[in-house]
Amino acid sequence: MKRTLGGWTGAVLLATVTATAAADAPAPEAAALCPRLGWGEFLPSFLKAKTVFPTDDTPIGAVDCQFHQWSWEAFVWATALDAHGVPRFLGLPTIGDLTRGRSVAGPRTLTLATRGLHGRGGAIEGTGAIVEADGNMLVAANGYPVYASVHMNDSYFDTVRRNRVVTGDYERNPDSDYFGVGAAVFKATWLRLEPGQAAPDGAFVTKAQVPVLTTFLTADNTLYVAPDGATVTVDVALLGLHVVGQTINHPEFLWATFEHKDNSPRFKDGTFDPTSGASDPRSYTLYRGGTPYDRANQPSTQTTASSTSTASPLSAPGTTVTTTTTLVAAPAFTFDPKTQKFSPVSNAVLANRTGGETFSPAGPANIDAVNAAAHTVLQQQSPPQRRFANYDLIGTVWMQPGTFGLTSNQSTAVGSVNLANVTAETFVQNFTGTTTPSTVGNCFSCHNATTFQDVAPMPNLKARRIAISHVTAAGSLYAVPNLLSVNPPLPPAVAPAQTP
Repeated sequence: MKRTLGGWTGAVLLATVTATAAADAPAPEAAALCPRLGWGEFLPSFLKAKTVFPTDDTPIGAVDCQFHQWSWEAFVWATALDAHGVPRFLGLPTIGDLTRGRSVAGPRTLTLATRGLHGRGGAIEGTGAIVEADGNMLVAANGYPVYASVHMNDSYFDTVRRNRVVTGDYERNPDSDYFGVGAAVFKATWLRLEPGQAAPDGAFVTKAQVPVLTTFLTADNTLYVAPDGATVTVDVALLGLHVVGQTINHPEFLWATFEHKDNSPRFKDGTFDPTSGASDPRSYTLYRGGTPYDRANQPSTQTTASSTSTASPLSAPGTTVTTTTTLVAAPAFTFDPKTQKFSPVSNAVLANRTGGETFSPAGPANIDAVNAAAHTVLQQQSPPQRRFANYDLIGTVWMQPGTFGLTSNQSTAVGSVNLANVTAETFVQNFTGTTTPSTVGNCFSCHNATTFQDVAPMPNLKARRIAISHVTAAGSLYAVPNLLSVNPPLPPAVAPAQTP
């Protein structure tokens, strides 16, 4: 079977078969052809050891279905298991390798270490994080944080290593030193399991070295939690995976995200009400059944609203004094160093189940159709590989060909314009689901050429397209700090005195 510009030649046959049935129905563009005929049979080819990363799915004029098909191809490529049962992406270079050179091929232990230079002792950035990009933490039902790791293919890794902020090369190099077609990066999120704890149904599980956390008090009397440099080996389950790759005509990269099927409740795009007292009776990995939606997605730092009041002081009854209360950020979590757990646990929901896919009137339906086809293919694989049929594509976001530049951001994106992963962008989702360009929120909100500007108190760095990669900030003060302010633990209860 020959692959053609619009998919597979068999698509013509499918169009003929469905034309009569669809003649009286207002079928949106490409809905009947998504996924393209023969695509499912082609998908397992990305499981082969020598298969190259997909790049040719996006010719000029490509419809949304082709972008979502690419997302699944990239996901299958990344999660293809080797002879040791290790997914391909776990064998790729990590942030920690930037200071050591490209990692040696072969089995390696997943290390969820520190994320930023700001950790206690100035630890160099590693492959994992306990906080999300906005500085908040997602705490699982067992009290452990949800961790993250970043993995790059060689093309992406080599380009980042030439352009790091900490070495000064980011500022020295011209904008022309940029990623090429085929560069790819993967960000995974992980649930730490307690000994004997069952993983989410069908989730991929592996061993990982996770950081031992410690507390320290700053000069301004703020208590923080950060990795102390030590690690402990535990079981972790894969909750989510960002799949990001440069394809033909798209130097901005295609940005797609996948989630395990049982992470949380998901809402039809634009229908979630964050003020609602309603709830889902079912419990999920990151949501306890019966939790009101207005208590979900609560950040780890709560802000007290400002207020103004007037009063007459006793010392001067004839005068009026106005008092203003300013915004105060107060930590929401308490941390126990002995158990390494936080409380209270988080409850999360996904506000837009297909990321507000608007590129086609059939956008959400096309994502559902591609998911169904991919699941069918993966369910036919060997039992270990079959586990990845339990993950869903949430959506894909990209920009129109020829539009990516130094001023591009989320407002110039198309596709799933409100794309978010409930495990990685929990607290910055576009809960209203608006699709007007000036009001959307997606990957390009943070990943753009001006990433290293307005990062107080650091000076602005020049705008460069390569700033779309936050990995270029590894080991510098422009990286996201991997620490969290917390409340001190409650004192142990004092037993009442016994009456003689």
